[in-house]
Amino acid sequence: MSSNQAAVVADEAARPGRCRITVESDRAASFDVGRNELLLLSAIAQGVEYPHNCRVGTCGRCKTRLISGRISPMVDFALSPLSNQELKDGYILACQAKVRGDLVIDVKLGGTSVLPVRTVSSRVVRWERLPGEVIDLRLKLDEPLRFNAGQYCTIAESGSFVRRSYSFYDAPPAADSEGAQEVGFLVKRLPGGQFSEWLFERDRVGTKVWLEGPFGMMGVADHDRDGLCVAGGTGLAPILSIVADRLQRSTGARFTIVFGLRTSRDVFANEALQQLLARYPERLRLVTILSHEPAGSSWQGPRGLITAALDAQLGVDYRDVTAFVCGSLPMVEAVEKTLQRLGLPPERIHADKFLPTGY
Repeated sequence: MSSNQAAVVADEAARPGRCRITVESDRAASFDVGRNELLLLSAIAQGVEYPHNCRVGTCGRCKTRLISGRISPMVDFALSPLSNQELKDGYILACQAKVRGDLVIDVKLGGTSVLPVRTVSSRVVRWERLPGEVIDLRLKLDEPLRFNAGQYCTIAESGSFVRRSYSFYDAPPAADSEGAQEVGFLVKRLPGGQFSEWLFERDRVGTKVWLEGPFGMMGVADHDRDGLCVAGGTGLAPILSIVADRLQRSTGARFTIVFGLRTSRDVFANEALQQLLARYPERLRLVTILSHEPAGSSWQGPRGLITAALDAQLGVDYRDVTAFVCGSLPMVEAVEKTLQRLGLPPERIHADKFLPTGY
C-alpha cells in the first residue's frame, strides 16, 4: 500500500460513517456529511453557504457538478430543471442527492449570509381574510428569529405532522437587533390542502404554531442594481420582503413590481403595496395585470397573462436589472423564458417556484 493510500484509509477510519465533500474551486470550504445524508440539507445544517431555495428539486438553484464520487439521486434528474447539456456535464441537484462516499464537487458557495435553521414556537396574533382566498397570517414568536429577505420557513400547527412552506412578507429585522419578534405570511387557500383548509375553517388567533427556518437564498447581494419583481398571487410575499429590504439598503436602486392576478376581486395586500409606494414614490412602480377580468368591468389596468406586461413598453432595461420571480411553477418558467428573450442574463434571474406540497 502506498503512503497516499494509507493516509486515505487512516482518514476514513478517523471518520467512521462520514464522507468528505471537497469543493474543487475552494478546498478550504470542504466539509463532512454522514453517509446516506442529503448533500444540501447536511451542508446548510452546518452553516455552509450552499446555494438553494426550494429544497425539493424544482428550482435548480442547488445544481452542482459532480467531479468524482458516488451519489444516489432521489428523483430522476432527467425530469428536473437540469438541461440535457448539464446532465451530460455531470450536474446533479444537491437537494436530491444522497451521499454514498467521498465527493469532489464544483459549486459556487456564498453570496448571502447563512443563518442557522431554528425551530421556534409562536402564537397567531392576526388572522385576516383577504380577497382572492388569501389569509394574512401573523405570528408572535416566543423567541426572536433572524432571516434574510426572500427567505421562507415551514409552519405547522402544534401537535400536527402537516407542515407547509411559506415565505416571510416582512423586511428582515435590523442587523443590530436580536431578530424579528413577529412574522407574517400570505396563505392561499388550496382546495383539499390539509394546512390551508384547516387555516380557513375559522379564526385561528391564539393558536400555537411551530416554525422551522429560515431557508432559501432569494434575496441575493448587489443591492444597488435596479430590480424587476414579477409576482403571481401569493408570490407577492417574498417580493414584499425583498423590495422593502432593498429600498432601505440602497439610496438609488429603483424597482418595478409586476403583480399578476385573475380578476379585480382578487386584488389583495393593497395596503402594504400602497405604503411602500407612498414611502418611495420616485423609486418604486407597481403594475397590476389581470388575466381573467370580465370584458365589461371598470378595470383600467392591463389585462392578459403576466408575461404580456413584460415588453419594451414596460420601461425596464432588461439587460441591466436583477429579476426576482415568484409564483406557481408554470408561471415562473414562462416568465423566465420571456425575460431571457428580452435580453436579461439567466444568472440575474432569481426564482421562487411555488409547488403544492401535498394534500
